[in-house]
Amino acid sequence: MEQNIDQAGLPEQAPEAARPPAGGETSGFLKEMARKLREREAQLQQEIQRARRRAEIIESYTEMLVELLDQRDEWLLVVDEETRQVVHCNKRTPGGGEDGAYCVRCLHRLPIQPRLLEWNGAERYQVWELEEEGERGSCYRIISFPIEWKERPSCVHIVMDITVEKMNARHLKDEIYQDMDTGIRSHQFLDEFMGRVLRERQDITLCYLDLEGVADINTSYGREVGDAYIQNFVEIVRKNFRSGDTFARIKDDKFCLMLTGNVKHLIERKMTEILTAFQRDDDRVFSHHCNFKYSILEVEGESNLLSLDKLLAEAEADIRRQKGKKPKKPRKQSRAFDFDEW
Repeated sequence: MEQNIDQAGLPEQAPEAARPPAGGETSGFLKEMARKLREREAQLQQEIQRARRRAEIIESYTEMLVELLDQRDEWLLVVDEETRQVVHCNKRTPGGGEDGAYCVRCLHRLPIQPRLLEWNGAERYQVWELEEEGERGSCYRIISFPIEWKERPSCVHIVMDITVEKMNARHLKDEIYQDMDTGIRSHQFLDEFMGRVLRERQDITLCYLDLEGVADINTSYGREVGDAYIQNFVEIVRKNFRSGDTFARIKDDKFCLMLTGNVKHLIERKMTEILTAFQRDDDRVFSHHCNFKYSILEVEGESNLLSLDKLLAEAEADIRRQKGKKPKKPRKQSRAFDFDEW
């Protein structure tokens, strides 16, 4: 057998790492490896225990949270993400099982349940409003978030029925937008509505109406008769225009009528008819002369630069000029007024 000879002429020695350990060294090496394996195993066991403990704490916390929420009036639904089944519902019937039958009775009380089962986690907060036969229906506020329920990925839906609150809010809004004495639109509604109309540069026609004699009637006959005088005027105006036309009360005896398009000729004809009807048989009511003045402004949307306030100011100035040109009609002789005749 040939041996490799180094430069000194001596046989080349094999590297130490390549030589197998001697008998005693082998035993020590195996013992060290076994020790390290035991340490690693113990470490893994500790990590497993910590993970299990953490999972138990999370699940315990989740169950405690759900238990606390169960005491509230809202619906609480836990839905399995994979099966799309309701696995917990705080409105369950006594003796119900851990399945979709939990919420059978909620199908009528909570009509959005099928939609909740298809929730994909894209929205954490939403408001769903249901239309019922063309009318305003139920309204629900939903808060949703993912959890782990009984070691399965699930999601929680907290559902609050806010139908009554929504109706109350609408009622309050309707009160703001409606003049409570006459039932027509309020000045605030006209401000907001006309703001949008002017921004959209629509062609419109405004008619500003100044009802005369309200203060005198209140003084002579009382506020109740004055209110009846205003109501009579409002009803006559409403009968002569469409329900979709905007009729609003700006002040006690100041009103504004808004029609789409430039229709000044139509409004002038209608005003003549309204004045005739308003003054017809006024002696039967009371001796004060029934009258009003009006100013009509055609607004071309594309060229208009005036706000609603400036348009109304222009109309008021026109009314003042009318009053300056035409003297007041003499008042009739006052007579006792019987309100039952109204």
